Amino acid sequence: LGPARRPAPLPLLPRLFGRLSATALNELGYRAAPRARTGELQPVGAFFRALDARPHSNRVSPTGGRIHYAFLVGHGQEETLRRITGRIARSRCPSFRAVLRRCGEGGPGWLSFPAPGWHLSLDLPAGLPGLARFLDSLDEEVAAAGGRVSLTEDARLRPGALAAMYPRLPDFRALRAELDPNGAFRSDLSRRLSL
Repeated sequence: LGPARRPAPLPLLPRLFGRLSATALNELGYRAAPRARTGELQPVGAFFRALDARPHSNRVSPTGGRIHYAFLVGHGQEETLRRITGRIARSRCPSFRAVLRRCGEGGPGWLSFPAPGWHLSLDLPAGLPGLARFLDSLDEEVAAAGGRVSLTEDARLRPGALAAMYPRLPDFRALRAELDPNGAFRSDLSRRLSL
């Protein structure tokens, strides 16, 4: 849809996106989930979390918008994952969508995000004081553990953190320079991260 036809966010009261309501909704989702499901086929709508399966769920946003933060750390880095989730909990950042997935092998792409390990995805209110600085510190911890931040919905990663997270970045940049030396095909993400 073009900008004129794109649905606008639903106007919601800021207090609906507080820490207590986020905690209550996440607890409700956890308690409603079955304990174990193996050996059964599920329809796509049942597989995805409620916010993913409902149309226009992206219209439910806190005042000021939201920041999608998704990262991955490899198997063997479970302590790093615990430490990061503990930091997020202690920071009192309310997340209305927190999804933890186990990932398998990634694709052959030089900037491919998946790798064997743990992927945590969060939606956080963009207006939280100190959020950018806090997420920058999480980026450092993720990179130090050999992990990476997902570029698919990223709106804030700093260019300096990118090379540590994506070791094949120089190969990607070299190919891009060869195929598009004038930078005709650029996005805001590629300009911000010097891709």
